[in-house]
Amino acid sequence: ILATATVIATGGYGRIYGKYTTNATINYGSGAAIALATGVVPLGNMEAVQFHPTGLWPSGILVTEGSRGDGGHLLNGKLERFMVQMEPEKQELASRDVVSRHMMHQIQNGYGADSGHGPHLWLDLRHLGADHLNVKLREVVEICRDFAGIDPAKTLIPVRPTQHYSMGGIRVNKDGQAYGMTGLFAAGEAACWDMHGFNRLGGNSLAETIVAGRLVGRNVAAFAGREKPDTGTALARHFLDACNSGIE
Repeated sequence: ILATATVIATGGYGRIYGKYTTNATINYGSGAAIALATGVVPLGNMEAVQFHPTGLWPSGILVTEGSRGDGGHLLNGKLERFMVQMEPEKQELASRDVVSRHMMHQIQNGYGADSGHGPHLWLDLRHLGADHLNVKLREVVEICRDFAGIDPAKTLIPVRPTQHYSMGGIRVNKDGQAYGMTGLFAAGEAACWDMHGFNRLGGNSLAETIVAGRLVGRNVAAFAGREKPDTGTALARHFLDACNSGIE
């Protein structure tokens, strides 16, 4: 398919971490790979990867940090609240990267629990009570029930840090235009336009989707409207030339 403008909006690349990710199974970074394969489009901040402390183990499905915000406790394999010692001031409410590092230190130092799928830690919501969980954290109750077969009002939740968001991607300008190739755009988690810096704050991915979708959509439409259709557009011409020359 030859197009005057092409938008890459394929999401992040969390699946390169295998089962340690909350990303969908299709998020292997195919969009970034396509851009990189051109040889002229740069990627940016690919090392900027965010981990979330509480991925349901072993499925990796996200257990919202709202569960810790509501008073949930993290326990190691000895059922000790290690965050009280590690971060006395903020405890379980420390930032995602800090909590994730402390959790992995617990696991690496032999303080994890083992359920047959590898070591993990525990998230304890039992003291919050069934009424609170069913009203304020209903999604967590449903996820635990559907994907782990447990009731968090009665049972500890097995959790482990997991890759959650990729700040890096196809390097674009403020209009979503990729550097190095006219007519190529990127939006959302596939793009890197430095909205988040090196650590995305909670909720900002939704803001990026809405803002980038609107801005990039407008800019792509404007670009395609003023450019004369060309069957030799930049992205297509690059790959056709590569095929003709036998380069994979």
